[in-house]
Amino acid sequence: MDDTSAVHIHTARPEQVDQAEKTLLDQVELARATTFKFPKDRELYVAAHIFLRQTLSQYAPVSPADWQFDTNAYGKPFIINSGYQWLQFNLSHTQGLIACAVSHGLPVGVDVERCKPLSDLDALCRYTLSPLEAYDVLSISNTEQRARRFFTYWTLKEAYIKARGIGLSLPLQQFTFVQDENLTWQLYTDETTVPDNSRSWQFDTEIIGQHYLSIGAQNTKLVNTHELTFSIFNGS
Repeated sequence: MDDTSAVHIHTARPEQVDQAEKTLLDQVELARATTFKFPKDRELYVAAHIFLRQTLSQYAPVSPADWQFDTNAYGKPFIINSGYQWLQFNLSHTQGLIACAVSHGLPVGVDVERCKPLSDLDALCRYTLSPLEAYDVLSISNTEQRARRFFTYWTLKEAYIKARGIGLSLPLQQFTFVQDENLTWQLYTDETTVPDNSRSWQFDTEIIGQHYLSIGAQNTKLVNTHELTFSIFNGS
């Protein structure tokens, strides 16, 4: 992966991943898999991590079983294989879809969620969104469209949080996404609570069947952040 302004997103349905390949996983991953109470959640986790390893091996001459990871203080994983720390990635999975984002040295985050009915959207918006985002969602009269708008914001916020790699220490109400006249998503942060160069970030959203996907990446070296390119490789 030589293009440092490119971010690739690979997606797959969990059932496409051969569970027999779980021999590729390390002891940490296998132990984590056993903690899931329900078989469908355990199988989803295993499929996602098999898919991650196989995806990373498309970018470097490392076999899927040989990838080694560590996590930062907030639990964000990163590669520790000597010579391949430049390979940045992020993984997200939900029932029905796995997504893995890969970049060359760029902080990157991806989130996927399956759109579903929400019982108390008012309270959910006030807790998870900024006031402007909450107003935008709750001003929509159509119930289905309102839920779709919420999931767009939620996946954008999750993608940003995951890319930053500092977990929910980022106050959700203190950064806002706004879609401009070109339908491009812009990030705005409260510099007193979320210090960041919001102009160095670029985001994109996709709808894949019943799933919402958002991707975010940062490149402080580009004058115009929108020189970043997002490419989705859908294996489903």
